[in-house]
Amino acid sequence: MMKEAKRIECPMCGHRLMDKKEGACGAVQVKCIKSKHVWEVELSKPTFKLLRGKLYPDGKGVVMVDY
Repeated sequence: MMKEAKRIECPMCGHRLMDKKEGACGAVQVKCIKSKHVWEVELSKPTFKLLRGKLYPDGKGVVMVDY
């Protein structure tokens, strides 16, 4: 039985960053080819940390996304 992969999208523009298989854990750095933002994605919980690019209007570089 094949497990479904979940689509991880850029919080800024919605472009696909990667696919995450169930059970994956750890932190990865990925760059969005559309918005050019560099994110650190924690795979075990739905958090994105902005490493490079323009900050959000609230001044925080961490985004909670449900994936």
